[in-house]
Amino acid sequence: MCTVLDRVAETYGKPMFMPNPALAIRAFTDEINNAHPDNPLYNHPEDFDLYELGEYDDSTSRVTTHDLPKILILGKSAKIQS
Repeated sequence: MCTVLDRVAETYGKPMFMPNPALAIRAFTDEINNAHPDNPLYNHPEDFDLYELGEYDDSTSRVTTHDLPKILILGKSAKIQS
């Protein structure tokens, strides 16, 4: 279970459920590098970071959360320099 922090707005986005942290990082990196003119993550990667909130067990529907969100990757680190 992950979320994106918008540093400028000082808010976390809606939780996203991914099978594992590696896939969440890949999806976030893809979005950071999606060169669409209306994509704020692409236009301002330094403003966004990906955090893990906890885990969701799809066989029991149990949600466990970390005491504090755990950083997975900084937006500026996910940006591929061309």
